[in-house]
This record gives sequence, structure tokens and C-alpha cells, in this order.
Amino acid sequence: MPVPRRPSRLPRLLLRVIGSLALGLAAMPPTARAEDSIPTADAERALAEIRIDQLNLTAEQLARADPTRAERLASEAFVATRDLHYERGRIEALHNLGRVARLRGQLQAASSYLVEALTAAEALADTRLIAKVGNSYGTVLERQGLDAEALDRHQRVQTLWRDLDDLPGLIASSINIARVFERRQAWSDAQRHYEAALQQYEDYAAKDLVPAQDVAAIWMGQGRIALGRGLVDQAEYAFTRALDLQTEHRDVVGESAARTGLARVAAARGDEAGAVSGFEQALNLATRVGARAEMVEALAELGRWHLGRSGAELSGAQRRDRLQRALDYTQRALQLLRQGESDRTMQIGLHRQLADIHELQGDNAQALTDLKTAHELRERQYREQNEARYALLANAANMRERERELLALRAASEQQAEILAQETLLKRAFAAAMVLLAGIAVLLTVRFVESRRAARERTAANARLAGALQTAEQARSRAEEADRVKTEMLGIAAHDLRNPLSSIIGFAELIRAERESIEHARRHANIIIAAAERTLKLVSDLLESAVLDAGQIKLQQVPCDLSVLLADAIARVGTRAQAKQQQIDFRAASGAIVLADVERLDQVFENLLSNAIKFSPMKGLIEVWIELDPERARVAIRDYGPGFSVDDRRQLFKRFQRLSARPTGGESSTGLGLAIVKDLVALHGGNVRAESEGIGRGATFFVELPRLLHPPLRLAPAANETDPAHQRAG
Repeated sequence: MPVPRRPSRLPRLLLRVIGSLALGLAAMPPTARAEDSIPTADAERALAEIRIDQLNLTAEQLARADPTRAERLASEAFVATRDLHYERGRIEALHNLGRVARLRGQLQAASSYLVEALTAAEALADTRLIAKVGNSYGTVLERQGLDAEALDRHQRVQTLWRDLDDLPGLIASSINIARVFERRQAWSDAQRHYEAALQQYEDYAAKDLVPAQDVAAIWMGQGRIALGRGLVDQAEYAFTRALDLQTEHRDVVGESAARTGLARVAAARGDEAGAVSGFEQALNLATRVGARAEMVEALAELGRWHLGRSGAELSGAQRRDRLQRALDYTQRALQLLRQGESDRTMQIGLHRQLADIHELQGDNAQALTDLKTAHELRERQYREQNEARYALLANAANMRERERELLALRAASEQQAEILAQETLLKRAFAAAMVLLAGIAVLLTVRFVESRRAARERTAANARLAGALQTAEQARSRAEEADRVKTEMLGIAAHDLRNPLSSIIGFAELIRAERESIEHARRHANIIIAAAERTLKLVSDLLESAVLDAGQIKLQQVPCDLSVLLADAIARVGTRAQAKQQQIDFRAASGAIVLADVERLDQVFENLLSNAIKFSPMKGLIEVWIELDPERARVAIRDYGPGFSVDDRRQLFKRFQRLSARPTGGESSTGLGLAIVKDLVALHGGNVRAESEGIGRGATFFVELPRLLHPPLRLAPAANETDPAHQRAG
């Protein structure tokens, strides 16, 4: 019997060595490097961040002296942060853009910039940035008339500054809180907070760290309160202290406000030369930097001064001259307000001032019209404030939702990092086995096969997981979109339907109680008809949008000539164009035959033509033409109205979007028209797009549809096809 041989110990020794080396490789830190050198990319990024910080700092310093340059620098910084993904720099750029927009009276734009900056700062969990942006956002809320929301924001920011032990920040918050109380004419509370801010400043050892504009704001607030209480000497002292600071630090916006305050002091003393000269100096300074709020304030004060000096003791010619000057300044102030986003409170006060002027001029009908306008603006102000409060609640809800999503993403990221770490350890162990067991081909092959199979299983599992996540994300997006549409529809029903219906009821009651003339009744009836038409348009658009969303539209398609359809649509909207003295230039084309539902396609063109009329100026030109490609027909409708921005373009064909451009004749808009146009064109196998060279440079809408190259019947040519020039309407 042969003696059995003892098993070789080599495989077991090799396996033990493999295990030891694998553990050693796995224990190596993943970020271990052979050499300690700073990569060039990191140095370049650091330099780019320093440049962005410098742009933001310069923009912050120039905001009140040269807003135009400050806006340009902040925009440059914002663009630079997008490629660099430098979040702190992006927040500072948004903050500067919001401050400049607020100084120019563009409150909606300012609110948009600051809400985005505040959301990003909270996501970054940077308390100082949150407090800094919150200061500016609270001031915008105050300017919008949302006093309670502004006070709440400033008090929360004050708590943050207190936690940071930041005295300059606490001083700024005290000033902002005082300004809210001052706006509500709670003089004692306002004075208490201004005095607290001044005491904090005087007790502070490092006074250079407190911005000069904040110290000037304390004196400005105390001057306004003293003037409101009739303490003229105290007011003059406070305004003079503020003016000295603002002049020294080249705060042109603040200097304009201080000179307005001193002019009001001169007016209180009856010093006509001093008052008029002071208001005109304030107006010139504000005009130089485009500070719309200060310009309007100076013009309004000049109108108020001349109105107050038009007493019965003057001769007839002198009194008429005073009233005419008051009328001119007040109308200039109103015109300036209409050029941008209006300060409703100031606008209401100016219309009431106009009513007083017209009443003294003997024009009682115009005075009544001005009072009615002031009343309508007050109702619109309440409506806008309610919408702004709703937007604040919606933003808060969205913020909470984003926080939940961030937590979920963070958990998923941590889980993925753990999986990657495990895979890294496995790869290192496998590499060690390959280096040391090159001679053991069988064992290496088995390990390799097993590793590949595990990798395939992981890949398949990841693919299934990715598919499931994508399906869940799509379902979530659809649910969010449906919820958003439902919310928007509820908002439309709560606001846009209620307002015209209230007008219908109110003016109908006026007609029922009318005792003056048939002309008043006819004018009220016209208002009722306009309100009813707006209501009908809104209901029609809502129903049309709902039908499109449900996919319940079935097209009745027949061959049709686009030239004929466009000519009919132009004829129908001609009356509206004539009302605004607009001209429609139509260039037809032969052979523009498409397969379409005539009623639905007619609806598309009437919608786009109505849109062009709505946003075109009085006596404006609207161009309509047809272009033909071998396979497609393209209809173009161009207007020379306000156009739209790059941000507007992204929202153009979405539902319930209100863009920056406003109708030139005060027409209403449901925010559904362009979305309906897009859906109807898509049902025809076409597409719709819009182009604009920028704000104030008009817009062109293009509708592309597949051509029907071999129609079964010869269709009638367009009415204007034989005219080689143009067909004109309006």
C-alpha cells in the first residue's frame, strides 16, 4: 500500500498572505497621495472666488451712489458663479441685485432676487448670510405694504444678530423695526427704537464698523418723527446731521432724501424759496442715479407745496398759476410711477392730490374721476397684498418641502458613499490578490469570475433601482403639477372671478340708483359689459385648459388655406386694433395648405393676434406673414411692444404665468392663453415658439405646421393673395 502524501501547505500560506495584504490595502486612507502638492485647478478656483467676492463688495459699496454700475458688477458676479458653483458668491450677487432693484422701486424684482438668495442662504445654513439678506427682504416687505410680515422678518433677523453678538447688525434691525412703526404712525414706538439704535451706536467702541448709511438712517427717522409732531427745529437738526453723513460718504440716494426732509422743514416755516429750491435739488440728485422713489417724493412734495399756496387770498391769475404748477408736478410724479412698479400708497395719495387740484380748478367731474381711481387703486392694493401674503405662505411651504428633499438626498448620498467605500475595499483586496498570486491561475480565475458576476448583479440591481426611482420621480412630478394647477385654479376662482363679478354688482347698483343722466348709466353699463367679458374669457380659458389636460379634444381635420384663416382672424380682431389705432400688416402666401381643425386653428391665430394687440402701443404696427418650406408652413406674428426677457422666455408657454411685460391698454390676462395655443398646435403635429431681442424691443411668435402638399381639392386663394404689396387692417 502506497504511503499517502501530506497536502501541500503552499495554497494555505498564499491565502493567508493575500488576506493580510488585502487588509493592509483596505486600511489605507482613500485620499492618501504620493506627494503633497496643491493642484493647479484648486488655485485657479481660489482666484476666481476672490474675483467674485471683490465684484460683490464693490457692487455693495456702489449701490446707493451708482446703482447702474452696481447692477452691472452684481450681474457679472452672478454669471461667474454659475460655472464655478460658488454658492456664497451667488447669494451675495443676488442680494446686491435685490438691493439695487429696491432702490429703483422695482419691488417685484427685488422680492424675487432676495427670496432666492434667502432660500440659498438657509440651505447653506449660514446664519450671517441669512440675517444680512433677511434685513433687505424685510425692507422690501415694508415697501409692499406688508407691515406685519416685515415686522416679523426684522424681529427674527434681530434675534440672529443677537445670537451672533453682532452689534452693527442689531443697529440695522432696530432701524428697520422703527421704520415699520413709523410707517404705521406709531410715533412713540418708532422713536423708542431709533433712540435704542443711536444709543447702541454711541456705546459701540468700533464705530467704523457701523455703515454710515445706517447712522444717517437713524437721524432721518428722528427728523421725520419730529416733523410729524411739529418740532421743526429738532427736525432740521436731525436732517442736517443725516445730510452731512450722506454727503461725506457719497450716498446720493440718501442725500436726495435728506434734502427733501430739509425742504419740508422750510415749507413748514413758510420759506417758499428754501422749500422749492430744496425739493428741486432732491429731484436732481435722485434723477442722476435713477432713484425712482426719491424722484416721485420730490415731485409730489412740489405739487403739494403749490397746492397749499393756492389760497383764496391770491388774485385769479396767481391762483390759476399756482394750481397749474401743482397739477404739472403731480402729473409728472404719477407718470414716473407708471414707468415701473407702482408704489400703490404713493399712487393713491397722488390721485387724491389731483382730485383736490381739479376741485379747486372747478373741474368737479375730473375730481370725481380721480377719487374713483384712488378707490380702485386702494382695492387693487389690498388684492396685491393678499397675493403677496399667499406667495409668502407658498414659499414657506416650498421651503419646507425642499428641506425634506435635501434630508432624503443626504441620506441617499451617505448610503451611496458607504456602498462606494465597500466597493473600494473589495477592489483593493482583489488588486492585492492579483499582484501576489500571479502564479496561481486557477484561483485567480475563480475570484475574477465571482467578482464579475457580483458586479453584473450590482449593475442589474442599480438599473432596476434607477428605473424605479425614475418612475417614482415622474409620478411625483405629475402629482405636483396637478396640485399646482389645482391651486392656481382655486387662486383664479378666488381672485380673478371675484373682482369682475364685484364690479358687475357694484356698477349695476349704481345704475339702479342713478338719478343724473343716461350718459352715466351708459358708462356704467360699459364697465359691466367689460367685466362680464373678462369673466367669460377666464371661464372659457379654464374650461379649455381642463379639456386639453384631460385629453378630451378630438380634432375634425380638413384641408384648409392658412392665408384664408389668417385673413378671417385679422378681420375679427380688427375692431380691437382700431380702438388702439393700430395697423396690422398681412403678407399672404400661395400654397399654404395644411390639414387642420379649422375651429381650433382659428382659435390659435385669434389668441396670438389678440396678444399682439394687447401688448402693442397705441398707433403701433403688427406684422403677420407666412413662410413656406418644402414640408412645413410657418406663420409669424410680430409686434413692437415691450417684448420679454430671457427669464420670461422660460415661463412663456406655462400655465398661470404672469410675465414682466404688461398690456399697454390695461387689458386683463388669465395666464392661460399661450399654454392653450401650445397644446392646440401640438395636437396638429406642429410647434410654437417666440423670439424677442430683449425688453422694449417687441416679440415675434412662430407657428409651424406640416404642409399638405397634395390637397384633394383646389381651395379658394386668400383674399389678399392677388395684392403683391400688403393687406392692412386697423
